[in-house]
Amino acid sequence: MVNVDSSLWTVLNIVGMALLAAGALSIMLVKHPQTDISVAYLAAGVILIIVSSIFISLDGRKLRKEDEEFRRFEKIRDDARLVPNDLKEGYLIDYSAADTDNAICYRNNGPEQHKVECSEDRSEDDVLIIYSN
Repeated sequence: MVNVDSSLWTVLNIVGMALLAAGALSIMLVKHPQTDISVAYLAAGVILIIVSSIFISLDGRKLRKEDEEFRRFEKIRDDARLVPNDLKEGYLIDYSAADTDNAICYRNNGPEQHKVECSEDRSEDDVLIIYSN
């Protein structure tokens, strides 16, 4: 298939509107029986408008799909920026994931919560040492 610039369809749409307007004006202003040329202008204008509108719609659908993919990658990239920098383990960014919420896989390496028990006879000046694994 031939790769056609999308501005060509816009130009053809404008030419179709001009032909449609010229055909309509010539039918309204000319009162003699030779209206075949005016009808031909109307028909050519309608055909050009329909064809160019179809191709403009197809180009728009392709652009919408590209925009959706771009927004999806942007969301994954923004979510990847929220991953903490001090991870001890790596993480995986899966751009092929269908759901953008599951595109980044890592284990949250925050500090583990330990319950500390202290004796009751401890004073304010004592130093508390916690051993962690």
